[in-house]
Amino acid sequence: MRSLLSTIILSSGLLFATPALAKNSKKFENTYAVPVNSVKVEVVLSEDLQWRANNLPKDRKDRGSARNNRDGFGGNGFYGERDLSKLVSRLEKRLAKQLEKRGVTIDPESENVLRVTLDDVRPTHPTFNQMSRNSSLSMRSVARGGASFVANLIANNGEEQGDISYAWYENDICNSVGTTWSDTNRAIDRFAKKTAKSLAWN
Repeated sequence: MRSLLSTIILSSGLLFATPALAKNSKKFENTYAVPVNSVKVEVVLSEDLQWRANNLPKDRKDRGSARNNRDGFGGNGFYGERDLSKLVSRLEKRLAKQLEKRGVTIDPESENVLRVTLDDVRPTHPTFNQMSRNSSLSMRSVARGGASFVANLIANNGEEQGDISYAWYENDICNSVGTTWSDTNRAIDRFAKKTAKSLAWN
């Protein structure tokens, strides 16, 4: 009986790897009051995420359940630059789509600049870079993913008009299905819709 129980536990471990340190969602908040007709959108990675593309977090408290210095999936790092670049591109495209849908023109010469920082991301399944560093990982490894964002609306004179903050992370690992960045993509889509709604006149 004990042997059978151990087998069941080990089998479950193949499906649900020890998840990275869970993060909490945060409701959408913005501090600007006046809608805009046009905007220039700039999307960047936070300094922390730029570092974590090829490293574990500098703060050991943010390394979650990392078992060693190569465990990026449990330790919230080693995402790979290519993966993070794709997330930045998705965020840019989703913001443009939702803003134009709301009647806000995307104009590189606009007097209003929306500077968005992808502050944190957590994958649903390991990235290829993480799997290349840890042979015990596979696409069957799963964790609760998501993302957090901060943004500033800046006038052409450099004056800040207001800011935005939002975070969404899956709270039930049973819902964490799909591709590597399923939960993060869901967070990006939600952020884009909420941001467009808050910036538009209608």
